[in-house]
Amino acid sequence: MHEPGRPAVARRAVFLIGGYERNDCEGFFRRIAREIERFSRCWAVTASMTFLGHDECHSSATAQVLYEGPDGSCRSDITFLSYDDIVRRDGARPFHLRLLAYLAAFFDYVMSGTMVRFFQTNWRFALYFLYPFAALLAFLWIGSLGFRLVSLVDPPGGLILPLVAGIGLTVVVGRYLGRRYFVFHLMDLWSFSREHLHCRRADMDARLSIWGDLIKDRIAHADFDEVLLVGHSTGGAMILDLAELVGERLETEGRAVNFKVLTVGSTSLKVALHPAAHRARARMAALAARMQIRWIEFQALTDIINFYKCDPYASARLTHDRGEPFPQQYQVRFREMLEPAVYRRIKRNFFRVHYQFISANSRQYFYDFFMICCGARNLENARPGSMPLISDDQPRAEHNRTKVHHE
Repeated sequence: MHEPGRPAVARRAVFLIGGYERNDCEGFFRRIAREIERFSRCWAVTASMTFLGHDECHSSATAQVLYEGPDGSCRSDITFLSYDDIVRRDGARPFHLRLLAYLAAFFDYVMSGTMVRFFQTNWRFALYFLYPFAALLAFLWIGSLGFRLVSLVDPPGGLILPLVAGIGLTVVVGRYLGRRYFVFHLMDLWSFSREHLHCRRADMDARLSIWGDLIKDRIAHADFDEVLLVGHSTGGAMILDLAELVGERLETEGRAVNFKVLTVGSTSLKVALHPAAHRARARMAALAARMQIRWIEFQALTDIINFYKCDPYASARLTHDRGEPFPQQYQVRFREMLEPAVYRRIKRNFFRVHYQFISANSRQYFYDFFMICCGARNLENARPGSMPLISDDQPRAEHNRTKVHHE
């Protein structure tokens, strides 16, 4: 039930940047519609979604979710900020250009000492960083086996047939496994991250500027009880850039900076830990100086594609004058959010686990993405020890089933 003294959120605006993926607005909202059905069943509430349409430049789209539960009613406008066209262009380049860009990124991260910082900060994420490079080496090793096996039969023509066999095996195996296990996609991701932190992605900078104006104008022309800027995965880094742009533009026009930043499963430190990421760290520092802005981050041990128990602000070697943590960090347990059978099914699928941050729960838990983005309570209520919709007279057995376990 709604906590005494906590004002209900009757109208909310959510602006979400997702990970580096080929997911357009239509695909995102199809998925969200399915997740909202699961969310409704989990909490025994009523929630429905209506797609409202794209903005003029088609870099975002908005859907409206109507929520009705014991804690009240809420209307949430959820805007997905899309850059799938940029991701698709990166993936459409000739493979040799993608490979060269990735190798430049990999050795940049290594030679700059950023990879060492990954290991010092979170060794699990460091292994995730090494995965595409290790996979490429494995493809070469498989090709070398083909070369040696053909060489053993001493074919005519000397090394020609062994070389053809080795190269052919590398290409065939690499193409199949590289696509199936996202090796090539992650190559593009690291290339993009490196280029963006070096301020070499004019296309992404232009997109952030468009989004900044969109959010500023949306806030100015509607009376929202809560405005959330949400970043997941790679979007966890870009939402910090965007939040500072929006804050700066609102202040320039003499308007209140009245939004909150939420990062979930964020990889912002893959940018902020690089010594060349001067702009990213400057924006983070400026964001902290805007005292009205709250930043809350959720992390999980099961997800290797986030920096578990790492303070993204302090790890970037930044300091602030706030009296409270910035960001406020909470760790969550996916096994407590999901029914045992569901958790067993997904726990070894690293990418599916990563997306649990923005997926519906199958068990009631203090962290629930859709309760945060659609329910009638403030973001600050999503904290350990505060359970939505659980009252004092709820049966103890049920309360124990949904009890919070804080890591």
